[in-house]
Amino acid sequence: MKDNERTHRIAVTGIGVLCALGNEPQAVFERMFASETGIGTVTRFKTDTLLSSLAGQLDESWREAALELTADQSMDWCARYAIAAAKQALHSSGLAIAQENAAAQAEAESAVGIAATATSTASTDSTDNAALHQIPASRMGLSLGTCNGGILSLEKQWDLSALDEENTANYPFYQQGDDTARLLGVQGPVATLNTACAASGNAIGYASDMIRWGYADVMLAGGSDPLSHSVYAGFNVLRALNPLPSSPFGSRFGLNLGEGAAFVVLERMDAAAARGATIYAELCAYGLSNDAHHMTAPHPEGAGMQRAVDMALSLAQVAKQDIEYVNAHGTGTQANDRAEISGLKRSFGERLTIPVSSSKAYFGHSLGTAAALELVTSLYAIKQGYVPATLHFDTAREGCEEADIVQHSMRPMRPKYIVSNNAAFGGHNVSLVLRTDLSEAASPHRESLAQLAKRRVVITGLGAVGGGHIHQGSILNGLAEAASSEAVGASSFSLKEYDKSKYERRMNQLSQNTIGAALAALGDAQITETEKEELGFIFGTARGSTDSISQYLESVFVKGPEYASSIYFPHTVINSIAGQTAEKLKLLGFNSSFSTGGSEGLTAALYAAGKIRERALSSCLIGAGDERSALSSDIDRAKGLQASRFRMVEGSICMVLCDLEQAMLKQSDIYAELSGFGTAFGTAANASRQVATLCTAVTGALNEAGIGMAQLDLILLNTVGRPDETEGERQALSSLAPAPVDQMPPIISFNESAGFGESYSSMLHLAAAAELVSGKSTSEMASGAYAHLGVPQQTAQLQHVLAVSSTVNGSYCAAVVSAWND
Repeated sequence: MKDNERTHRIAVTGIGVLCALGNEPQAVFERMFASETGIGTVTRFKTDTLLSSLAGQLDESWREAALELTADQSMDWCARYAIAAAKQALHSSGLAIAQENAAAQAEAESAVGIAATATSTASTDSTDNAALHQIPASRMGLSLGTCNGGILSLEKQWDLSALDEENTANYPFYQQGDDTARLLGVQGPVATLNTACAASGNAIGYASDMIRWGYADVMLAGGSDPLSHSVYAGFNVLRALNPLPSSPFGSRFGLNLGEGAAFVVLERMDAAAARGATIYAELCAYGLSNDAHHMTAPHPEGAGMQRAVDMALSLAQVAKQDIEYVNAHGTGTQANDRAEISGLKRSFGERLTIPVSSSKAYFGHSLGTAAALELVTSLYAIKQGYVPATLHFDTAREGCEEADIVQHSMRPMRPKYIVSNNAAFGGHNVSLVLRTDLSEAASPHRESLAQLAKRRVVITGLGAVGGGHIHQGSILNGLAEAASSEAVGASSFSLKEYDKSKYERRMNQLSQNTIGAALAALGDAQITETEKEELGFIFGTARGSTDSISQYLESVFVKGPEYASSIYFPHTVINSIAGQTAEKLKLLGFNSSFSTGGSEGLTAALYAAGKIRERALSSCLIGAGDERSALSSDIDRAKGLQASRFRMVEGSICMVLCDLEQAMLKQSDIYAELSGFGTAFGTAANASRQVATLCTAVTGALNEAGIGMAQLDLILLNTVGRPDETEGERQALSSLAPAPVDQMPPIISFNESAGFGESYSSMLHLAAAAELVSGKSTSEMASGAYAHLGVPQQTAQLQHVLAVSSTVNGSYCAAVVSAWND
């Protein structure tokens, strides 16, 4: 492969695994090669009243060894599993994280001993730490996929009426990725992808984007989900469990749950080649889609999976006839397996001659870990000259008869290109395309970053639901109304009254708010029904529907696991909000859901803008939202938000982003251009580190936009508002200002008047920035109509506004929103 062909290509250079078959890749491979299964009797909780007693549970000695270095840390098992697998992957890649200040180094070393040794399970690489290639912490990022987050931290208490702060603080989904990044010493982009059973595949794809778009040089990406009693009860009430070892594509319907964690290390192909790294594969591209069909059942013809596969192949520029192996989702349930084979036939032709297998019969369905675990074990097996088999296969079920299922034992193969698929509750699908034979040169799969940067992204639609009201177009007028009212932040918006056709019985408030905000944004952008079919959708929520989650957990904790609620169980996965919105609005294209704990709005914009810049999408709906409930208030106390100067609110905000050329061709009404982004991971527990993190994110956004602080007209600061926090952030921003100090642009936070919601407020500040630079608010600004919001009174149109969002745990994302003039 020529050097110029490696540029901006993504290599997989490290792998780590923790599952029911073993705690490192070679041990897992040996048992897979021997056709062994890790599925056995559950011992962690009682199953005598449930349909099955089987799962792919970790051997207790492996689990304790893997968790040894985090034994003194207060965190959920989800994070602890992730740390074990991520450390293993990092060490196997030959890389180490070089801390850029003494405080951060001490923090990371004392937490997990990352500088001293790798975990005892990393036997696949014998190099010592001194020989590892050092990567600056600021250039290393992490993306974690999880289905259930820290649900074990709530199960540990088994009583929602008396939650303690220490365990509850470990529950939020974003906490798992943040804990993993903090204890490894990562300081680059960090996000937790929550697209349920597609989450870790989504996380791997997202990580590749962060590298190609220049926000990181190396990314750790993977998934983690421990075995959960309440989740087991949920699959039981759906009658999805198999009392026997599962048989994907075979005659015995039902799945076995599993647990574990798996990670890959991704880096640029040229960098990997230059240091002589072991390269397991090239990640060529990935595709995401939504079935927009049903919360828990796949599209019967596999249409959503087909779209994900076709998107991945198209972006990878790989011909369908070049794919030589498919690692399928293959859960073993009646609906999934038949639908998936149907989807593969729709992509590759009715004569599906490509070898297909499901790895879940080896170690169970590990939910959010599944995509990463199945990819890691497939890549390791292919390195040895084999592809995984489908254990326990007997007779093909209806719809799967003509597929070439790899049965019983591994098949000797060295496929050049493979596809790895996963699907999820909420209708989310992910497909990864990888090149595993690197012996021959191949044409580049991506445009250069310079080409990507030429594609300009604009905002063409705004919609919001907050304070019980829906707003289309004007966010600032809604803010002004809320600021002058006695509202306490509780939303009473009724989707049933607004658009009965989009409502369904028992729909939670967050789904209602989000669908309403999406309808408003789509209407504002004048998106047609035809355009919606190709529209992307990226949604951020820190907590999901905490009311639905608490309703489900109450059914398990109070009535008993055998009486788990089938109504509320699907909503314990917080991508259900994005899934339900996609279903009601028929959003079939690129679909993702994630958590950051406070910067969801800006991160969604960064993600969508990148996909539009590279022409993976031409337009994308983005959204973010929060919901209030008793459980939400418990989380507030656990995270110290009761000390915030702001009242807690709920609501959702959506925006439509579009490629500038398409917007002009369509003659869309353009609000603003998104001209630059920056993101960095930090910790609220370290004030100096938090200041440095904010400055890194802001500097990155300004550099990408090609402007300096002197060109900014206004800074909108979405701050959490705990004691001394806002003042420290203002000082940090002032430290970046050019001399003299009077050139510092005004800094305002709408949280003072609108209240604070982790995800909602982030998107609110971004939407307000777009409106302020659009010129539509110039007359109101001139008249002082927004003065009580802190917006300066002036007659000239603003040119550049910086939006900055902090997270509850101390990370930052920044975006430069610029005026667009025809």
